[in-house]
Amino acid sequence: MRLSIMFLGFLAALLPAIEPARAVDSARCAAPREIVEDEPRLAALARQFKAARPVTIVAIGGASTAGIAPDISYPYFLEAALRRHHPNLPITVINRGVAGQTAAQMAARFAKDVFPAAPSLVIWETGTVDAVRGEDTNVFADALSDGIAAVRQHKAEAMLVDMQYSPSTVSVINFEPYLEALHQTAALEDIYMFQRFALMKYWEEAGAFDFNVPRDKRAAVAREVYECLGERLADAIDYAAR
Repeated sequence: MRLSIMFLGFLAALLPAIEPARAVDSARCAAPREIVEDEPRLAALARQFKAARPVTIVAIGGASTAGIAPDISYPYFLEAALRRHHPNLPITVINRGVAGQTAAQMAARFAKDVFPAAPSLVIWETGTVDAVRGEDTNVFADALSDGIAAVRQHKAEAMLVDMQYSPSTVSVINFEPYLEALHQTAALEDIYMFQRFALMKYWEEAGAFDFNVPRDKRAAVAREVYECLGERLADAIDYAAR
């Protein structure tokens, strides 16, 4: 299956040109606490917040991290949300999303695309391409563990982000083994797991978003979803760094 098919009708395949949209509706973005809040702490980041030291976050992932444009991506909206939450704290979120890579290929980019920025936190969104290609789940899990170990060796903390959800993709791609591998790895490594898949499924089932909209409406939906993801991810980071 070609990767472009996987994204059809789904955020990363949306139209590239988007007009500025109104501020996101916070009620529309609401989510149950059990989806957004996870138990592992980001203790080092919490100390930075308390000391008001500059924070650099690198978001590495695939097409859905890269977004439609630099200012239409969840890392962009994450930075905006965190700066609102911490107005006196310099916060930078660097977007290192590249489409079409497996977890192992992303981990191989860490030395070039992540560690030179000396991040306090590495947000790693992965699993989609592995699922599309049917990669061995043990190889996938090993890549996750190796990547997390490398992050720790560079004195940074890590957060995992699982796949996007849409009815059209889950009907043709078996995400479950890769979701299980992600969540098991997060538990074994004591890593914060941001449950994007469950969050987007909740929004779709609650009627907040329709991910099967006509093509001419996908761009507007994409921007709002990216902004909502940025908001909820900022909440998760603040919860973990409390």
